[in-house]
Amino acid sequence: MAIGEERARNRRGIRGWLNPYHYNAERWAYVFQRVSGVAILLYVIGHLGDTSFFVGGPTGTGPSASSWAFIGSIFENSFGHLILILLTLILFFHGANGIRLVLTEFGLIFKRPSAIEYPYKAKSLSSGQKYLIAVAIAVAVLAAIWAFLVLFEGMG
Repeated sequence: MAIGEERARNRRGIRGWLNPYHYNAERWAYVFQRVSGVAILLYVIGHLGDTSFFVGGPTGTGPSASSWAFIGSIFENSFGHLILILLTLILFFHGANGIRLVLTEFGLIFKRPSAIEYPYKAKSLSSGQKYLIAVAIAVAVLAAIWAFLVLFEGMG
């Protein structure tokens, strides 16, 4: 490869960053960690607003019968249950993957450093990293299954 071609390949800019074909499992888990963090933040903000409205705001007048009926109409159906299951999946993956990221940050699951050899392959995605990503996915799926069984037990 000529120097000009290599330089052009390295200057892909934002298109190179957004290209999903160059990601490994660790990168996908990291990206999903960031996306799920934003989703959880938006949920918490919405939940605080909804709860504040539900209890009557600063005056604290309490919930009315129509407020209970409105909240029940949102979550006491199949669509609301699926949203809660998705939320459970996101929360549990975010938590378990966050533990993996903390362990990585503290250097507890890295391989020992070795000499850099071309072509360079990242040493950070060790078997321990892959195992912990799989554990995070498994924990999230089990939590979602549990939420499904709890939420849909009384329906039908």
